[in-house]
Order: sequence, then C-alpha cells, then structure tokens
Amino acid sequence: MIRHLLLSVLLLLSASVLAEGTQQSASPRNVGFYYGNEAPIGSLYAYDWLVLQADQTSNARLDLLNQGQTLPLVYLSAGEMARSHQAAKSLQSDWVLGENKAWKSEVLDIRRADVRNFMMEQLIAPEMARGFRGVFLDTLDSHLLTPEGKENQQAFAQSQGLLIADIRNRFPQSRIIINRGFHLPESAHKLVDALAFESWRHGYEAGGRRYHSVPDESREWLSGQLAHWRELHPDTPIIAIDYAKNMDDTQEQSQVLAQEGFIPYVSDHDLNRLGPTQPPVHKRHVLVFHDLPQHQVDKSAAHRRLGILLERLGLVPVYRSTLQPFLQEPLNDRYAGIVVWWEANAKKTGFCRWLSRWQSSELPVVTFGLTPTNSQCRNLMQSQRVALPTGDLETSPKHASMGNFESKRLPTAVTGPLPQASPADYWLSATDITGTRFSLVYTHSEGGVAVSPFIFERGPEDEAFWLFDPFEFLKQALKLSAFPAIDSTTESGRRILTAHIDGDGLVSRAELPGSPLGSDAIAQRILKVFDIPHTVSVIEAETSPEGLYPDISQEAEASARSIFRMDNVEVASHSYSHPFFWRMIEGGPGSAPNPEDTLYGYSMNIPGYTPSLVREIRDSVSYMNERLAPDDKPVSMFLWTGDARPGPEALRITREMGLLNVNGGDTHPLPYDSELAGVWPDANPVGDELQVYAAVMNENVYTDLWTGPFYGFRNVIETFRILEANNRLKPISIYYHFYSGTKPEALKALEEVYTYALSQPVTPLYLSDYAKRVQAQYYSVLLRPDAHSFRWRGIRPPSTVRISQNQYPDMSLSRGVAGFHDAGKLRFVHLVGDDPLLVLSPDPVIGPVLDSANAKIVQWQRKKRNNLWHITLEFEGYQPLDFTLSGTSRCSVKSQQLSIAKDSNKRLLFHASEQSRGRFELECH
Repeated sequence: MIRHLLLSVLLLLSASVLAEGTQQSASPRNVGFYYGNEAPIGSLYAYDWLVLQADQTSNARLDLLNQGQTLPLVYLSAGEMARSHQAAKSLQSDWVLGENKAWKSEVLDIRRADVRNFMMEQLIAPEMARGFRGVFLDTLDSHLLTPEGKENQQAFAQSQGLLIADIRNRFPQSRIIINRGFHLPESAHKLVDALAFESWRHGYEAGGRRYHSVPDESREWLSGQLAHWRELHPDTPIIAIDYAKNMDDTQEQSQVLAQEGFIPYVSDHDLNRLGPTQPPVHKRHVLVFHDLPQHQVDKSAAHRRLGILLERLGLVPVYRSTLQPFLQEPLNDRYAGIVVWWEANAKKTGFCRWLSRWQSSELPVVTFGLTPTNSQCRNLMQSQRVALPTGDLETSPKHASMGNFESKRLPTAVTGPLPQASPADYWLSATDITGTRFSLVYTHSEGGVAVSPFIFERGPEDEAFWLFDPFEFLKQALKLSAFPAIDSTTESGRRILTAHIDGDGLVSRAELPGSPLGSDAIAQRILKVFDIPHTVSVIEAETSPEGLYPDISQEAEASARSIFRMDNVEVASHSYSHPFFWRMIEGGPGSAPNPEDTLYGYSMNIPGYTPSLVREIRDSVSYMNERLAPDDKPVSMFLWTGDARPGPEALRITREMGLLNVNGGDTHPLPYDSELAGVWPDANPVGDELQVYAAVMNENVYTDLWTGPFYGFRNVIETFRILEANNRLKPISIYYHFYSGTKPEALKALEEVYTYALSQPVTPLYLSDYAKRVQAQYYSVLLRPDAHSFRWRGIRPPSTVRISQNQYPDMSLSRGVAGFHDAGKLRFVHLVGDDPLLVLSPDPVIGPVLDSANAKIVQWQRKKRNNLWHITLEFEGYQPLDFTLSGTSRCSVKSQQLSIAKDSNKRLLFHASEQSRGRFELECH
C-alpha cells in the first residue's frame, strides 16, 4: 500500500457525478502524488490534482497551487497512524487494535465513531481549512493486520464507508481518491472520484528494499477486481502506480500503463521523484548554488550576475547555498541543469562529492568563479589537475566573443591555481612561460567552466564587464535546446512602460511658488500631464493624524485622496514607519547592521514604536483603505522600503492579503558603470514566496543618494537604452519618490524621462500588471505536446514569449496566437486566452498578423473566406489605441472609426483618436 512518506503520482480523474448536492467537474488529465518538499513549485503545475503530505506542504505552496490550475489533495492514512505523526500523542489506548511493525505505526479501530471523528476534526478538517481541496485515503486494509480486523471485515468496510460519506457531506466539493478499497460497500464507491492501485507491472518490496517485475499470475486477482470496478463505475478513472529505480525507465513504463487503459504514474519507491506527465514537461528550472550564507543570496554573484541571464534564457533559477544541508530528493527529474559560483570558499569536498553523483550530460553542472583544488570539485570541472601558473600568461581566445564582448582586456597575471582540462571545447586557454597549458573558459560533455579572473574585467567600485558572451556560454554549457521563453519586458510586441512612486517626501514642501506639497507638485506636473498608468504609495507615519506630522496631516491626506481618485492611479502601501532593514523585524542571522553603519537608523523615529510586520504591512494597508483609497479601488500592492530585502514572513503576509509586492534589486546599468553585469534578475524566490524586484532603480541612485545633482535622474534614459540594446533585458520602468517633486530640476528631469519613454514604441501597464508577468515566469510549467508545440500551466498564462528569429508561429495549428514582433535578435510572440498553444515552424507566416499594439490583446481570431481574411480583435489599453498589422496590404474596418496608414515596412498602422479599448472587425487582403 502507499505509505505515509511515499508518493508522487500522475493521476487522471473523471467527470463523475458526486453525491447528491455536489457539482459535476471536468476530468483532469494529470494528477501527482508528491510527498517531498524540495521540488520547485513551478514544476508541480504539470498536475491537475496533486496529493501532498500535510506536514511537508507549506501554506504558501497550497495557496499558490490553488491560484493555478492544480488542486492540492491531502494524504490520509485511514487505517493506521505512524508513531512519529504529530497527532499520534492524541491517540487513546482503546482506539488501537494492533501495530504495523514494518512501518512503526498503530492500527486504528475505525469502527469507533470517536476514531472517525478524530480523523475528521484533527486530520481532515484543519487541512481543508488550510487550502487542501480533497483527500487521498490510504491503508484501507490495515485492519487485516489484526485478528479482530480479519474476523470483522464487513464492519470495518462499513465504517470506512461512513468516513467517506462524512467527508463528502462535510466537504461536498472535495475530491476523494481511494487506494484499492475494493472491499468497501457500493455506497462508498459511488462517492469517490478515482481508484488508485499499485504494482501492476513493476513494484517495490519494502522489506527487501528492491524493485521487481510483477509476475503475470499476481495480476489475476487484481484483474478481476478491476473488471468489476470498470463494469459498475465505467466513468471513474483507474490509476496504476508502478515503481522504477532509474528515471530513464519511467517514461516507457508510463506509456505501457497508458496503453493498457490506466492513468499511469511511475516513480521511485519514496515517490519523491516527479513522474512523467502527458504532455511531458520541458524542464526550465536550474539549481543555482552560491557559497555565501543563504540569507545573503541577494549579495552573491550567482544571483546578481547570473540571475538575469538565466531568466532571459527562459530558465527559472532556484538559489541555494553550499552551506546548507545537501538536498535529499532527486535532481534530474526537475532541473535542466546546475550552476555553481565559487566566490568565498572553493573547498567544499563533501558538497562536490554529492553533486558529482548527479552530474551527467542530461544534468550538466556549470561552475564559475574560484578554482577548487580538491579532487572532488575538480571532477565537476572535468579537470585532471589544477596548478599555479609560472609567470605571465599568453592567452588564446577560441570563441569569437572571448575578449570581444563588453571588455577586450584579458588578464595576463593570476595569483591562484587554474584548471587543466582535456578534452574540452575551449573558449579561452592560456600558456605560462614554461609552456604549461591552462583551461580558463570551456565547456565539456557534462557542463562548463569559467574561472576568475577571466569572467569580468573589474572596475575600482565593483564595476564588472563581461569578457565573453555569457548567454551563448550558458546555452552551450547547459546544453539548452530552443524553447519559447516567458517574457516580462514586452506586451503586444512593444516594450512595457510602468511608473511607480514611493511615498517618501509626500509631506515635503516643493521649492515652487506657494510651497505646495511634493505630492501636489507631482500630481500637477506629472500625473495630470502624462496620462499613463501609475502605481502610487503612501507612508502612513507621514500622512496619518497620529503620525509624525499631525499639523499637516489634513493637507497630506487630502493630497493622497485626490491622487488615488485619478483614473490612471492604482493604490499601494509603502509601510507605516518605512523600515530600512526588513530582515531585522523578522530576526535571524545578518538581520541588520550596527546602528553606526546606517544612514538613517532602522526606521522612521517614532517614539515608543518597535517595528512589526503586522503594523508595517497589514495595519498600514487598513489605514489606507479606511482613510485614503476610494471604496472601489483598495490597496493592491505593497512597495518595499529601505533595503527592500523582505524575509519569508513579510512576503507571506503580502501574499495572504492578496497584494502584489515590488521593489528591491539594483538595476541601473550606465555607460560608465556595469552594463550587463549591472542588471539584476526580475525576482528573488524565497522558498515558495517571490519578491519581485523593481525593473530599474529610482532617482536616489542617479542623484548620489539625493545629495545632487538633482537633475541626475535624466541619466536613467541611458539605462533604458542599454537595457534595450542588450536584447531588451527589462521594460521601461520610471520609478521615483515624491521628493522628486520638491526640486525644480528634479521635476524637469522627470518630464524629460517621461517624454523620452513615450517617444518609444511602448505599451503602458500598471506595475501590478508587470508583477503578474514576473510571477508567470516563476509560477508556471512548460509542457511540450510534441517537438514543435508548447503549452503553459500556472497561476496565469503568459501574454508574451520570446523565440529566435529563425522560427515562426504556425498560425494554422497554434491556438491563442495573435502574431509576433521582431526587436533586436528576438521575436516576441503575442499570446491570448487562458490556454494558448504555440506551434513553431521554420516557414514564414502567410496572411495578416498583429505586429504590435500599445494595449493588451483580449481577443484575436483570424479566418479566411472568399479570398479575404476576416479578423476579430479586442484590446484593453490606457492611451488612444494604435496597432500595426503585417502580412497584408489593405484592410477595412467595420463599424469603427480608425485611421489607417502604412509605414516604411509596408505594415498597416491603425489609430483611434480617443478610444483606448474596444473590439474591432477587419477584412484584409
């Protein structure tokens, strides 16, 4: 039987009629049983239903699975309880009939109403309240381990049926799966949604700890039971669970089970390995190791330098410290590769020995940074030895980008050992004065290596300039095949434009006639002039009558209310007291610097107040909703303050409140500073939580921490240009504080920035829209129905994906694809609807498609009749609508007023003078 601490299954469940009063549900395609806790949540969205162990599943995971298309079900041992279970201490002696010595558990007398009540109130109802949406009932035959159970089998079966009926009555919308349970009364069978059983062709013997093939004669009795089940319950799915020692065997075994009419699931004996799904998963997650303490992940080169590269390659980084305990679950079922960046200590023998066991051509390991000298770590680099060069080096670039990327200055002198690898595909090698050859940047059959100081040219203030093309290096080292990457920079083919304001300085007086509040100056000069979506926040302690400035509170609150009533503004909180060190509130290692090392202390100096997360987040949002925000427009976002380094508890609170969170990171590439290496990733995953970084930093960075020059924010235009020139690494994000309204030169700089941004082809969106697109990257799975087709499952479907320009969407076979736009070396494909299917082809598209628009695409349909293309499209935008079609020379619009022109590339340009949204019907040649 499936035991407590084993499982990870793929189940297909039916559209069966539940008990009277329940709803009929659509049949899911894949259901998983996963009893571990190490798999990244994105990989779990491949399952429609997912059985989980309650004590291995965080509330965040439950919430996020429910937000997506995956229903979590809780495992329940209905016949016994492990002595190690946290509820075992509540068992009464007369509830126990015997023991299961093999599993160190107590067999329970389920005939007793108080035992069933215990299961319901202590094991089932609390988990349903947490967010589980159903139960998987295991150990239904445990009573047979006891003499009384053998003698009174019918009584036990009837009592188990009563438990199932209680679950159905208490939770009518829940899903119920039973493991075997053939002995249950027919009244109980009618209430369940699926039947599961184990070891049809391949099993696992726990006592002998061995995998085995199941002989034909062992299937005879089970075949009879299944025939009876199929006859009486033809619409109820049957799940066959088999076991395989090696992951290489799981796909074939799964296919055999499916051909025999079962819903297959094949995993290891612990059922911690994620089994195959249909369609199969295209792995995107990459395990990224750094060697700093885990709470300093955002200070590591692995995060700061590599994160954006992996994201733009379409991958999902999962960060972990080499100082943490080794992972216990499989790696090759969920990760496309592994990256290690040594920058503090490259002598982790045990870590390298553990990681070497997983390294293969299918799970490559790429190492950056310092050169390890111990043999286990050398194995990861496939280097027979390392040595210290003698004298200067003569470098030999082999790859076209080597010494020809952001910097051309290859080092000639080193102070540490270097690897000597063979065979390898060398990007850069070198010889010393003795003729000894060293391998500096190379890929090999199971990964790649780039050692310091041949990764960057370094500047005096942490500037870094890549010496080679890291995108191409990672593609080769990780052996990546081409696939569409979820994009957060582009909407409808145009670069996303967002604007958001931190609340700092709302109450400061502007150096303008009449000395208005900084917020009023921003409202008049910016918000009312540049009519694009804005996200605006307030610091409660600045504006509240009980805050630091009661004398101007009435004026400040009136200013905030006026801004929040604007149609182009969404409401955000910027905390109560503006904490400068969020980790300090949660505590833990490295939570805050010494007071003398801070510029402004730990938060605003509010007498008698000690910062708490509840006060800073929940209560500040309540204050804003009660006193500032319109009734129909409550707070929807939380913008981090200070160091913008929230811990898991702060992130949990914002998620549970239904708030999106943004801020943090340090993206501000400039011509005289780091460029590609100065671009941070889109987000920082903290367990199952996710902090979304600001796409570009605010004016504080560009004005030397607001000491001047106060016009310095105009230089963010250079940042926008650099980000676009590097194949659109980020959207255009105008991010600043209300104190920019206090200086005339800062206001002038803002006007220049907005004017530049709106001169570019952009699609303005709210910051919340951007945050949702970042979440879609991390909280999703990519499915591959065949070699050329792609689908996505997760908390939201992507609206844009990136592909290379040697591929095109097949418009006849794809679903929910409106067209594409080329920018730089990339092709941005527009997706529409809840379940888009992208089919790629090397052949150019025939007929009209959407090239780009300044609004979100809500609907797209294209059909050809009578030699005319009939197109229906619908947009939702925030500015007078304009869109472009390619692949057609002439179109007419039904019942709508749109001006039509042609650009230099013979594309048709459509423009509405006032309308920002609407549905249009076109006929095109």
